[in-house]
Amino acid sequence: MKVIDHDNWLQADAGGRREAADVRAWRQAFLSIRLAPGVPADVARLIEVARGGMLYSYFFQPLLITGVEQCYRALELGARVRCARLGHDTVCVDRDGKAHPLSFGHNLGVLARYGLIQDADLLLWRQARELRDWVAEPANQTALTREHGVTALSRAAELLAKLFRD
Repeated sequence: MKVIDHDNWLQADAGGRREAADVRAWRQAFLSIRLAPGVPADVARLIEVARGGMLYSYFFQPLLITGVEQCYRALELGARVRCARLGHDTVCVDRDGKAHPLSFGHNLGVLARYGLIQDADLLLWRQARELRDWVAEPANQTALTREHGVTALSRAAELLAKLFRD
């Protein structure tokens, strides 16, 4: 991992590779992925945080991790928002009256039962839930590449577009 200082903070982080990637190719890889207009603003903001982290990971590779994690958070929020739009509960209240969000897996099950997530896509949604946990493990974080980021961002954009098409 690059140690940031006054001289190198705007220099590319090769991330363990012999040389840094081409900045134009890096930028185009993330800026070319667009989000459908029907995706709610709160979810779209998380996607932009993801994109920003991935873009700036050119200068500091660990930001790629932040970007990938945000993709999975956007998918989880998207599932919760879509359930709420259906009028389905998205929280449970404990004995003390404190609300707790229902799990990502629970919300995916609800959306699948309503037919809003097709069987072919349900596997991808479930993988996102598993990958969210995988990427949080420090041992796995150094394995992430630009291609992982592009896949996470493009898949999140695609799944959210399908979920919020009306």
